[in-house]
Amino acid sequence: KLTIWAALTRRPIFLSYKENQMLTKLEAVNIVLDSIGETPVSSLTSGLPDAESAEAKLDEVTTEVLAKGWHQNTNYGVKAMRNYLNKIVIPSNYIRLDTVGEHKDINVTIRTDNNVRYLFNIKEQTYIFDKDLYVDVIIKLPFAELTPSMQLYIARKAARSFQESAMGSAALDSFTVRSEAEAYAALMDSEAEVEDNN
Repeated sequence: KLTIWAALTRRPIFLSYKENQMLTKLEAVNIVLDSIGETPVSSLTSGLPDAESAEAKLDEVTTEVLAKGWHQNTNYGVKAMRNYLNKIVIPSNYIRLDTVGEHKDINVTIRTDNNVRYLFNIKEQTYIFDKDLYVDVIIKLPFAELTPSMQLYIARKAARSFQESAMGSAALDSFTVRSEAEAYAALMDSEAEVEDNN
């Protein structure tokens, strides 16, 4: 294990990753580990505490970033259908949603009842709906299904956050901070290109 000074004065390996190169989750975890000078692991089941913490940080940042809603994880005009109880069950990979079209004035949120996620009508304070609703949905995609630019941004953001929590904000490596900013810029360029093509 490297000292803090050694970790801060070495060039991180993740700078070699390009925005068009797909990352595995293992590679992303190793990017996070590298930010504090840890040796890469060969498996996500290594059992090493730092590796498990790095993976947890990657998962946390993945959800945080995807919750903002991007072209790649937003489904538009999805029909949310009622079950036999006139409740609308929400899949576990739905981060958030919003009613659209003729239903846009119905104010809803996702709530859990008896460990099941349902759509909840805020104004009427009920889980019961008299019709199916159309919604725009933001989905939590598996890391492997994200675009390369999104994968790299999440990995670098997680690396910066992990380094900050391990070493403190004052010790943040300029390479780590800059690489996160560069990855974000590449992601925004990618988003703009996709939107221009649609």
